[in-house]
Amino acid sequence: MNKIQKLGILILTGFLISCSSNKILFPTQLQFSSNAQIVLNEFIPYIQSKGYTILNINDTRMTMSGTNGFLTAEYLETDWLKSGVFNESSGNEYLIKQKVWIILDSGMITIESVVGYIDNGKVRTQDNSPPELYSIVSALPEGLRNLVASKSL
Repeated sequence: MNKIQKLGILILTGFLISCSSNKILFPTQLQFSSNAQIVLNEFIPYIQSKGYTILNINDTRMTMSGTNGFLTAEYLETDWLKSGVFNESSGNEYLIKQKVWIILDSGMITIESVVGYIDNGKVRTQDNSPPELYSIVSALPEGLRNLVASKSL
């Protein structure tokens, strides 16, 4: 093998190893069996207790277009929360945003975590999370899962 091939293999291996250390963020799905308003009333103080500020606390009802028509949901969106973990390449602090949909018609809850950092005055989001940030990002979805199970919602 010549030097160029060895260098290419080394770069490819390094890239694959560095990408595999990051964890991809997938939405969390939960089921609930009680009234959606009860679930919403339990979720709001819990989310706030974790340091998040809910942006739409007084306007949570929304209608969405789905594959089978329109769905009605209770929707919560948080403001960006500083994580205390910094991006290695830019040195900027990671921010976390949580979005929660409580779908009335199906009894499903979807929790989407968004991770980003401010770069040149603009939030740059990403689909994955470094290992040291993953436990912080996944804490709210796991806490909501435990809340649904413990309160039999």
